[in-house]
Amino acid sequence: MPLRGLLDALYHDTIATSEAARRWFDGPGRLWREELAPEPALAVSMEALGVTTRLLSVMNWLLDPAHDGDITSVGPIACPLPPPLPADHPLLATEGAPAVLASRQMLARAHQIAANHGAPA
Repeated sequence: MPLRGLLDALYHDTIATSEAARRWFDGPGRLWREELAPEPALAVSMEALGVTTRLLSVMNWLLDPAHDGDITSVGPIACPLPPPLPADHPLLATEGAPAVLASRQMLARAHQIAANHGAPA
């Protein structure tokens, strides 16, 4: 797939993931989190911030003016890949898990695109 197609597809997927995450964290996820004990609630809140950070970082990278039009290379993305979520993370057992995992996939895709299509050194 041409680079422009990869960027456009990532843009659309990032928007969809952002909307799904917002629906979860502002709706049923908020109500669910309010019922948690302090430690799991903190873990959920920290991951929610991570989701926001990852998605905003991908969008910021995608919207870089240097990435406009018919391009042949992209710059690096500044947001590092996070460590995997622990298998017992409270979010993994919820309906919000797909959006949380997708935010990580969006960032990984941006890193992969940058690695495969970065400007020559």
